[in-house]
Amino acid sequence: MLNSSNIDIYDADLSSGITAFDTKNFTMAYQLLAPLATKSNPEALWRVGMMQMNGLGMVENQPLGFENFLQAASQDHAFAHHMLGVAYMTGEGVEKDITKSIEWFEKGAEFGIPGPMYTLGMLYEDGKEVKQDLEKAQYWFDRADKINL
Repeated sequence: MLNSSNIDIYDADLSSGITAFDTKNFTMAYQLLAPLATKSNPEALWRVGMMQMNGLGMVENQPLGFENFLQAASQDHAFAHHMLGVAYMTGEGVEKDITKSIEWFEKGAEFGIPGPMYTLGMLYEDGKEVKQDLEKAQYWFDRADKINL
């Protein structure tokens, strides 16, 4: 059972880890966030996944980063959904699968973040990965623009 001092330390480590990540002190961020990720904290899982996926402060390990994104997404972390879409779109950490990529971007869009919406718009506008559909492209661009107003 956690007592209040354990919760305070947990929150402080999460806050300090996020600050270290945001200021690009990835070694410190990993030291603070990795123990929280092993306890399934979704924010820690996503940030550790970002470091692993991109080799930030460590040797790149895309499959492990992908697994951390999956765990964070299972706890409704919005940006993890977006990053799973990116991973499937690019084949980083997982076999490339544009259908799964679109599914994850659509799930990410449900959280109201513009990144997956813009990406969907670009995919449909470009027409290289999927059949070009300018109406769908405009729909996603319009949704993203409404958020950024």
